[in-house]
Amino acid sequence: MIVPYHLLQASGSVIFAAQGVDILSFNTSMEHLSTWKYPVKATETPSEPAADAEASATVEAPPTPEGPPAKRRRTENDEKEAQAGDAGTPNSTNGQKKGRFHNKPQPVNLSNEKPFINCLLATANGSHVIAATGSDKTIWVFEHDGSGNLKQLSQRAMPKRPCSLTLTTDQKTILSADKFGDVYALPLLPSAEPTLPPTVQSLPSRSATPASAPIPFKPQANDKTVHTKRNLKALENQKISMELSLKAAAEKSAEESQPAFEHTLLLGHVSMLTAITVAPGIGATGEKREWIITADRDEHVRVSRGIPQAYFIEGFCLGHEDFVSRLCVVPGREELLVSGGGDDDVFLWRWKEKKLLGRANILEEIKNTIEPELTKVAVSRLKGFSLASGETVVAVICEKIPAVVLFTLVEDTLKHTATYSLKEQGVPLDVELLPNDNLLVSIDTTEGKPDAAAPFLVLTRNSPDSWDQKPVVDVPAGETELNGEEMQKLLYTTESLRKMSDFD
Repeated sequence: MIVPYHLLQASGSVIFAAQGVDILSFNTSMEHLSTWKYPVKATETPSEPAADAEASATVEAPPTPEGPPAKRRRTENDEKEAQAGDAGTPNSTNGQKKGRFHNKPQPVNLSNEKPFINCLLATANGSHVIAATGSDKTIWVFEHDGSGNLKQLSQRAMPKRPCSLTLTTDQKTILSADKFGDVYALPLLPSAEPTLPPTVQSLPSRSATPASAPIPFKPQANDKTVHTKRNLKALENQKISMELSLKAAAEKSAEESQPAFEHTLLLGHVSMLTAITVAPGIGATGEKREWIITADRDEHVRVSRGIPQAYFIEGFCLGHEDFVSRLCVVPGREELLVSGGGDDDVFLWRWKEKKLLGRANILEEIKNTIEPELTKVAVSRLKGFSLASGETVVAVICEKIPAVVLFTLVEDTLKHTATYSLKEQGVPLDVELLPNDNLLVSIDTTEGKPDAAAPFLVLTRNSPDSWDQKPVVDVPAGETELNGEEMQKLLYTTESLRKMSDFD
């Protein structure tokens, strides 16, 4: 299967679309401009045979550590292998017995660990594009020439995989959140002067703490078993040597685990962090300030102060009963926040006051239009757009639901505008605003009808409550291919945030 365009980002008159490991650019007429391809290692070439590619993607499992093995739960496969071994039945490819005492370390296949792009955003003036890739935990910064061409400026590997990116209001600092619960700040341009205030202290990351360090030689003797002056002196020297070895090992492990580039740990969540955004505002004394808003799997929407006081928690927007996967500061009404996740509703907040203004039920809207038997939804995209007419539209996409739900902000409420069914086309993956106030929707056609071939759909507005659909077919099909299981892992991960209950 060809990977669809799963991420969209508008930058002026250019639309960037992520497709697997590549970033393609289009103009507003969806004519292809250029393509950035993930750099291939020097030892790899696209023309190598598949066997060589598989061999390069297979590595031997790490050696068994010294000491007693860790206990693990006995599984059904272990029982089958034990029975096969006891019966003397060869169940390996080389004809050898493979039972309870014949297990050998097997090669670990890393072919599925591909560096797919999971975050894509651009600066407000369109001069730079930022992307994050998953398996290599890397943040990429590109210079954009305004015509769709990207020039790579930096690539920085983070301690953990970034799951959400945003920019500070001055567009000079990247905020990177990972599912481990940490939020890091790093300058947009590494070669520029540090943009982080000197008052921000770089705290050690929880994810950078070494899990284990090599244990040096430990003397068995002690001062109660050694009596001669010469042996006591030797024992003292051994203890000093052991302390120095432990210190050196800890320092080396810390150096290896910490990235060499400038980065600062700002804040952390105890739970799995899912989304981050930045909201501008006015402080108590009238100065311009910004706040960092984060969401996690434990139904929390947290409001923290901006840099350099990101450690200070202003409060929480409480009301969600399931995970929160998406946050959206309403454009033009930055005092308002829309959040969504595993609940039936999307929530509208006055975030600075932590006040819930209203809820819009997306489950009922989808049930009334498309799937009457639907019981739950998981919001995978939530974006707000300010139209040239002055209206604000909020678009909601739910995972594996063939529909786009549109709301209009009327004063301090979300008014349902329309729910557009895409059953024939496929499942929507992302949505972005075009300069002419049309909405561009990227579609996974593998979930639609067999003859569905339009990777994009343009929603053209005729009236406040009416949008026309127009498929966009003439675009590059892409080169990245995946099987069904890999496609699911790349495109559909939001529902996995839902906690399993005794009633599921």
